[in-house]
Amino acid sequence: MRQEADGVFFETREPVNLTWLQPYGRVFYVFDRLTSGNLCLGVEGAFGRLFVKYAGARTLNYTGRTQDAVVTLRTAERIYREFPHPALVPLRAAGPVNGGQGYALFFPWMDMPALRTVPPDGEVLRRVRRLPLTVRLGMLEQVFALHAHLEQNGLTAVGFDDGNVLIDFDGGGAYVCDVDLYRPGPVANPRGRMPGRGAFRAPEEYVPGVLIDDRTTVYKMAVLALMLLDGGESGWDAPEGLRRVAMRAAQQERERRYASVTAFLSAWREAVREDWLY
Repeated sequence: MRQEADGVFFETREPVNLTWLQPYGRVFYVFDRLTSGNLCLGVEGAFGRLFVKYAGARTLNYTGRTQDAVVTLRTAERIYREFPHPALVPLRAAGPVNGGQGYALFFPWMDMPALRTVPPDGEVLRRVRRLPLTVRLGMLEQVFALHAHLEQNGLTAVGFDDGNVLIDFDGGGAYVCDVDLYRPGPVANPRGRMPGRGAFRAPEEYVPGVLIDDRTTVYKMAVLALMLLDGGESGWDAPEGLRRVAMRAAQQERERRYASVTAFLSAWREAVREDWLY
């Protein structure tokens, strides 16, 4: 059904009460097509511009139970609080809202597009590919370092894809805005096809019972590298050593990949250094 908040129209399956947002200011944007079960809003007021992630509404593209979305968001709060990193969007506040019927996480609004928008059009990726190689390598370094950090704290990147990556064209950086589904690993695949875009799913993310672990995260990092360093029609436009590292990390057979993001990142950095030496 079509609804409105501060002049911004959006759709949900059922009416949703957003009066609890009034102390934070006016709504200026609504993301209502996500598959996470969250209704995400841009709000501007006394606390500045905020990105609010709210679980408690029956959103259009979520097929699960609303209460499960609430549990997921509450679980995600711990990751943001306990494992901060310069490449992870910082959590500013969290808690029950709407009379306890929902839960919300509050982040600073980052005026940056996601690498893959909803609906996707590919324009952000095309802009990234036109950036200098050094800038793109810096973006990848940020994302890889974050995942090495999370790996060292026992987390596996469930659901990671290009929709999780924000691109800072002004500053030449990249940030991860969504780690809500990340879980302590290894974990046995509980469902068959796991969350995230198909291009980023490793083979084990399609088979119930198969382990999802650090090698799965390595695969996802390799897909991101191949995406940012592929020049489209012109093909690979980075040093050959980096392509070899990425291709090993993207192997279909999990045992042929790097055993961890830390090992992958070490090999990647070494390939970058070698290129800059010659």
